Amino acid sequence: MDWMRLTTSGEDLRGVEGLQMLTMEDVAKHNKRDDCWMVICGKVYNVTRYLDFHPGGRGQLMRAAGKDGTKLFLETHSWVNFDAMLKECFVGLLANRQVV
Repeated sequence: MDWMRLTTSGEDLRGVEGLQMLTMEDVAKHNKRDDCWMVICGKVYNVTRYLDFHPGGRGQLMRAAGKDGTKLFLETHSWVNFDAMLKECFVGLLANRQVV
């Protein structure tokens, strides 16, 4: 199943109820292949299900697992609309966000 089909399937890709305000400590707990969250531009995404679809492979996404991956993302994918691509994985916002 391709990523676009999965995101429109109605399957819960967020894994949480409601949108949340999260700290980096919260995000850091989700740093494994079977539970992988990351921050991009102050937004927290559960990318666990996306790992198998990333063109660069799981390993590339795991570099930002449980971390703020904004700098890495912008260095390699500045043209990608992550909001649209990961909208079904959006968990919430990072509280007390520091500018990268």
